[in-house]
Amino acid sequence: MQEGNYLSIGETCGIQIKYASYETNNFNGIFSSNSEYLSLINVARVKQISTEKQFALNEHLTWISKPKIIAIEKEINNYKKIYGLIDFTDMIQRFLDKGKSPKFKVIFVDEAQDLSLIQWSMIKKIEEETQCDVWIAGDDDQTIFGWAGADVNSFIKWQARNIALTKSERVPRLIQTKALNIIQRIYFNRIPKDYLPKDTEGNIYQRYKINDIDMTKGDWLILTRTKSLWKPIPPFLKRKGLYFNTVEGNSIGKTLYEDIQTWNELVQGLTPPDIKRQRLEELTGEKNFNINLSWDQAFKNVALAKRDYMRAMLHHEEDLSKPPRIKVSTIHGAKGGEATNVVLFLNQTANTIKGSKKSRAKEEEEFRVWYVGVTRTIENLFLIKCKNKLKEFKI
Repeated sequence: MQEGNYLSIGETCGIQIKYASYETNNFNGIFSSNSEYLSLINVARVKQISTEKQFALNEHLTWISKPKIIAIEKEINNYKKIYGLIDFTDMIQRFLDKGKSPKFKVIFVDEAQDLSLIQWSMIKKIEEETQCDVWIAGDDDQTIFGWAGADVNSFIKWQARNIALTKSERVPRLIQTKALNIIQRIYFNRIPKDYLPKDTEGNIYQRYKINDIDMTKGDWLILTRTKSLWKPIPPFLKRKGLYFNTVEGNSIGKTLYEDIQTWNELVQGLTPPDIKRQRLEELTGEKNFNINLSWDQAFKNVALAKRDYMRAMLHHEEDLSKPPRIKVSTIHGAKGGEATNVVLFLNQTANTIKGSKKSRAKEEEEFRVWYVGVTRTIENLFLIKCKNKLKEFKI
């Protein structure tokens, strides 16, 4: 099942679907959609309960129709049958129903706190059929995909001999203190642990605007609670002439940078290869080059905004031959990542606040999200306060 298939189903059922797909960047089986109908149906499947039972839990954030859920689920199943399609969850279910596990001596499950119940069932089946050793690695404090069906209780209750990693190789003392202040708000549904910081102090700064932070040097991770909240950040970084990366890719491709190098070589008297010369002809609109012009004057077929941005980046001595030193992400998207400098926006959307009030479990998941955000920090943590205190996470 691809996104286009879900869009087609949405048209048939009369629901608006902007996006719907399984994440493929790390093969974690997480399904994401703007449609609460599709999300609810998939969460029920990975939790191995009926859609009716998932609906009754009242975890959805907007009003949805129970009869419509049932109708959409039926349409999805019919669509798959007609076109011979399956999805990630179907593959696991088929293995559980009829599959036979290959023989293993050992299986190693990383980031196990993010497994859903159906994935835990798969692990148990492999263990039972092969009598193999099972190594489970994870941290219940970092279970932040509950909205997609991750089951922290299965991780906490897994019976095994524990080998604890007791010291962080990343997080300094001040950052660790701030992180513990968040995660220790979970009183019961948590594995007690002693986890020491590394032997440096670290720094925490509070700001009201990202404009008050100098990001012209060093590596940076800019984090927001949701994708909608980081949308204003890329335009700001471009105005500042900073090179950055988002889930959508780098802020500018390497091609123009390479073209500039070619132009500079031409100005210095070097003869570029034919293919590079053809590229310069496209950018300048000329076959006879005026080497008295700078690249930004000569490349008149490149949009002015793009030229201005490139010129600003070169002024700040950004190295475009390397990956961007600034990354913009949601907290969820940065899980597993780290940076010397972390900028963490504390504002939340109305839906995030509403969702955290649904149950104690949802509130605890929110604590874990912010714990993960804080602990991406290697040295300096910049907390961006919110003018609307009602929307600010109390860190």
